[in-house]
Amino acid sequence: MSSVTAKFRGIPEEILDKMVECGIAETKSEAIRVAILNFGIEMGLLSEPGLIKSLREQLAGSKKSQGKVAEEIERAKIESVR
Repeated sequence: MSSVTAKFRGIPEEILDKMVECGIAETKSEAIRVAILNFGIEMGLLSEPGLIKSLREQLAGSKKSQGKVAEEIERAKIESVR
């Protein structure tokens, strides 16, 4: 796992805030992860099965229910095609 400290100002900060406000992500950190996965799909660096595998691994350590994990995977799929 990698850790990064980054400061966001202006439009990038507004986008992160909006992603959390709209419920796309629960936190700004999660919003950044979603954005990176979406970028990977758009650039052809990650396939849909790769996205699902990555999300399952990312959510496996959380205290979320199986249903919540499945819901978040579906939401990420929808967000990735916008």
